[in-house]
Amino acid sequence: MQTLSVASLLTKRFIGVDVLRRQLTAILDKLPSDREIVVTQHGKPQAVLLDLESYIELQERIADSDLKLIRGINRGVMDVQSGKGVPAEKVFQKLGI
Repeated sequence: MQTLSVASLLTKRFIGVDVLRRQLTAILDKLPSDREIVVTQHGKPQAVLLDLESYIELQERIADSDLKLIRGINRGVMDVQSGKGVPAEKVFQKLGI
């Protein structure tokens, strides 16, 4: 998953909320080619408009990563239940806690 940085944010198209209100239809018509637009309010980034395809792709990535996390947790629980886990006391001792 890509990490968002200030530098990558600055490469995006910015639009003020007042312009968004006045030109919403035209902006939505261009959104598929822009893919995302940063909406500013009083000069500060406040939101992002995504085209539908990008939004669906993002939701699928989140669902996939959630599924991998859940599977990992389930594997860990099964390891502990089968006696393969390390007692917390040993971990704390090793960490010096």
